[in-house]
Amino acid sequence: MIRKLINTEDKRRLVGNFFSLIVLRGFQFLIPLITLPYLVRTIGLDNFGLVNFALSLALYFGAVIQFGFGVTATREIARNRDDKVKLSKIYSVTLTASFLLALISAITFGLIVMVFDRFNQYLYLYLFTMLFVIFQSLFPIWFFQGVEKMKYITFLSLGTSVMFLISLFVFVRQEADFFLVPLLNAIAAFITFTMAIAIIKKQFKVNFIRPKIEDIKLTYQNGYHAFVSQLAPNLYNNSAVFLLGLFANNTLVGLYTAATKVIDAVISLAYILSNTFLPYLSRNLQSHKIFQDIMLASGTVLTIATYAMADWIARFLFSVDNIEIATYIQFLAICILLLFVTMTYGTNFLMLIGKDRVVKNIALYTSLFFFGIAFFIIPLWGIWGAIATLVGARLTMMLAIVLFYFKFKAQLQSI
Repeated sequence: MIRKLINTEDKRRLVGNFFSLIVLRGFQFLIPLITLPYLVRTIGLDNFGLVNFALSLALYFGAVIQFGFGVTATREIARNRDDKVKLSKIYSVTLTASFLLALISAITFGLIVMVFDRFNQYLYLYLFTMLFVIFQSLFPIWFFQGVEKMKYITFLSLGTSVMFLISLFVFVRQEADFFLVPLLNAIAAFITFTMAIAIIKKQFKVNFIRPKIEDIKLTYQNGYHAFVSQLAPNLYNNSAVFLLGLFANNTLVGLYTAATKVIDAVISLAYILSNTFLPYLSRNLQSHKIFQDIMLASGTVLTIATYAMADWIARFLFSVDNIEIATYIQFLAICILLLFVTMTYGTNFLMLIGKDRVVKNIALYTSLFFFGIAFFIIPLWGIWGAIATLVGARLTMMLAIVLFYFKFKAQLQSI
């Protein structure tokens, strides 16, 4: 059975990448189990909410810096990985495009923080948070995914994650240390980024070559639809946290963020499977049925398990004092299955057959609609408004993605 599973080079690479990402995401799953309860008890739920409120603002710019390269650059590198000249060109253009967006984002973010008193009273918190998001967004994960060498991502992330955990326990010891959380994250992200650049040059013999302006423009044009489809969810996802911070208080932000981080940790398996299969499906889309079965089964099991274990998870992570988080986790659990389905038919099918515009429009219009709704229901319903916004948006997006999947699947089969 094992021999049959790895009887070709493609399959061996697929299995190897899967287990590399399992180790990586497994450790990333454990990190919240360690850091969440520690931070809530050390810096307090109010400061924990403040840290995540700052992060919600910075993440808007993180989506801009990434510009959908996780899909478009991965796809191009996967199709040209045996051509060193093209590989160097794609790598150089993509990295330069990201740097330019990072520069613009840093200037814009800095101006916003300086102008509004709500932000500049915690100046260092916001600046450290933006540094973290910049280095995290610049990390060339798209390169390693494209060449299907995810083990490098695993090694880099594990090393810096351990460093972050140790430094967190050493330096964050009281409530006043809350601003150190994004600083320690920024240092870890910077080290990971610089090591990744060195590995790409040394191990893959891919050199940075000065890109032409027209190539950079073309990269932005080609990545536009993927960018909008990945930026748009921030309008309802991050905005839920941001609006809670504006219209409610940091404690509610802390409670909501704690619940969503548990859900996101479980959802990490969807990204493992999606990132593992994306370059493979770029060349072997006929294998999508296998990928579909794995994703739907995994999403269903994880959703049921998370709902059933919500009370235990809340007690274990956040103590009896914050047991209300269990209720929020249960209502958010359906988001696990919704995202598994969306990634199955959106990122790993529609975008692979060139329907980037369709995925972009679905994400954009759904996000704009629920972004508008969030402005009304979050001030009225608080945390329940944020939950309704998130679940409603992901449900609508999933239904639209599935509808177009069946539409284009039928068209492809008739050709």
